[in-house]
Amino acid sequence: MNAIERLRDELSRRFPDFSMTIAAPDNHQGPWFLDIQRGEASPVVVEWRSDRGFGVSTPKEDDFGIGPDEIHSNTKSAFDRVLRLILSGGSTEPPHAVRLAELRQIRGLSQSELAELAGVRQANISRIEGRGDILLSTLAKIVSALGASLSIRAKFPDGVERELKWEPDL
Repeated sequence: MNAIERLRDELSRRFPDFSMTIAAPDNHQGPWFLDIQRGEASPVVVEWRSDRGFGVSTPKEDDFGIGPDEIHSNTKSAFDRVLRLILSGGSTEPPHAVRLAELRQIRGLSQSELAELAGVRQANISRIEGRGDILLSTLAKIVSALGASLSIRAKFPDGVERELKWEPDL
């Protein structure tokens, strides 16, 4: 039994009247999905990947396919969040866009600390954070120093989204 099946079993014991459905991936690397119907409220959808953890969303009808609103690294954290959503009837919120300085602050780093991780001077970080336009290779370097990777998505008016393949020259 994997982590999302354990999550479903724990939630089923707590909420035996709720409909909970698991969709297994077509291949061993794809995501598993747990759909939890909670009466009149929008469903809670949990996406699980063994290498990434749990994504939790409460999508409306037109929200499917846009990815999870929240990420949880372990079963306990995901269970606690889903439990709060069920008990409150509440909704998740998609993450809001942030500026580079906010991202650095969220990660708990000063400009000097980020500069050291990125191999640049603090003044460079200050200049980069103040710009409205930045080279993708520079942005990728800073994001990498924050411990993340940069992805770029194209969103079309018909709802289609595609991630652009891009390899920075780092």
